Amino acid sequence: MRKYLSIITAIAFVSTLLTGCGKKSEKAVKPLLGLEWFADYDEVLEKMNENKLIAERETDEAKQRMQDYEAVPLYDTDCDLTLCFTGSGLVGFNYHDIRRNQNYRQWFSDIEKEYGIPTEEGSGIASWYDDPLGKNTAIYLFNLEEGVQVSFYATSDSPDKSYEKQRDSYIPTPELRSPVVAVEDTPLAVNETVTEAEKVTTEVSASVSDERAEYRDESDETDEYTEDTMTSVNAANTTSQTQTLTTTQTVTTTAKVDRTKYFLTNGLRFYGSPASEGRKMNSFSKLDEYRTEEAGQPWELVMEYENVPYLGKNCDGVLCFTSLGLVGVNYFDPDADNYSFWTDEFTDIYGTPDEKQYDYSVWYENISGIETTIYVFAYEDGIQLSFFVDDTGSELA
Repeated sequence: MRKYLSIITAIAFVSTLLTGCGKKSEKAVKPLLGLEWFADYDEVLEKMNENKLIAERETDEAKQRMQDYEAVPLYDTDCDLTLCFTGSGLVGFNYHDIRRNQNYRQWFSDIEKEYGIPTEEGSGIASWYDDPLGKNTAIYLFNLEEGVQVSFYATSDSPDKSYEKQRDSYIPTPELRSPVVAVEDTPLAVNETVTEAEKVTTEVSASVSDERAEYRDESDETDEYTEDTMTSVNAANTTSQTQTLTTTQTVTTTAKVDRTKYFLTNGLRFYGSPASEGRKMNSFSKLDEYRTEEAGQPWELVMEYENVPYLGKNCDGVLCFTSLGLVGVNYFDPDADNYSFWTDEFTDIYGTPDEKQYDYSVWYENISGIETTIYVFAYEDGIQLSFFVDDTGSELA
């Protein structure tokens, strides 16, 4: 793998991690439905025969097999359930509250009551790593476009092994069927029904004015307008002979999805420790970990991973740490023809680049209160995407 950028200096900002705690109750293990970690696919299929099976399927390259079920309760709330299997057996439970029986905050509260304060928390995502369902297990909570997802996963290739997995061991992340959405941006679609009754005399032609401008911000290109129905109701009045016109309009407003933090895979946090942030990457195959030292420069700890998805592409991922913690997140797309794709994507997400050349582009953005420098580099063997924050005060080599 190529050598990644040295750390770029910006404005320092330190984030605080939450500590996981909480006693496991009998209720806390019910999400497993009496199934055992790494149980055989057919064995689970037989045990789940009283539930409504929607589909059986496989993911790309058949690394995972899935069983999709309908109306499986989690804490007395009906959800869709996806069971995830690898060659080792059952490794994941994904509960999908696509009907939004509860919102993200309500699900967060339910899980926190059972498992304590989350180990990591971001906007629209939270993780519990304190072995909530047995050794080497974790819980993930996601606020998605399609609803709320609660995932219970094994974080090693076996419950009896350590978090340090073998290079060839494949351990999946929770399957996300739609993007994570920041909690404050949860209302992605608002349906408003407006009813206007007008009385007009029979001598004047009945007309309906276009009310779109009142319910739509014309500057927002993501807004959509649909007029579902227009109903006229004639009401007889023997004295004034009036006609009543009732107009029903439906306005659908779709907010643009905030993708500025999608590069923070699995809730990564800048300035987090190698231990905490590396743990979030346990589901990916780790290629290497090494320390670099150059005279007069901060020492760096580098963690390299393969097959890390980012914005629909399968990339290599690299985390860069100094004594301050995580200061750099990098992705490498091996398709050298994707420079325009990435610059277009980043322009849509972060706006016009502050500097752009034929082989690199730069943005200076404020992400979560941290000044972040973002790069897209075009090389002969692929495209590098880099996100760096201030490393001022890092220990020198």
